[in-house]
Amino acid sequence: MGINLADIITLAKAGYTPAQVKELITLSEKETDAKPEEQQAATAPTSEAATESAESEKATENAEQHPEPEQKEIDYKALYEKTQEDLKKAQAVNRSTDLSDKEASADPYKDLQDYVRSIL
Repeated sequence: MGINLADIITLAKAGYTPAQVKELITLSEKETDAKPEEQQAATAPTSEAATESAESEKATENAEQHPEPEQKEIDYKALYEKTQEDLKKAQAVNRSTDLSDKEASADPYKDLQDYVRSIL
């Protein structure tokens, strides 16, 4: 059976040191002769207890170091109304913008004549 990479990563996340992980690997290699049912029954309670205690210690350390900031309540109605006002302003600006081409010639027939001359 042995310990695979996922198990090692899980142990590292739980707070085990490299020396402890190596010790667990050597113990698992020695116990390969034991029956799998006995091995699971023997190792499951100890690893779960160690994992739970390590996780609880880390949780308390993180809580002490990083207190949670106060959550501001978001007023979605006010945000919606503000975006609607901004949208109306932007649409009014778009309606009043002159989109005509200022560089276009005043005589459209001249453009047509130039085009026909270029073809011929």
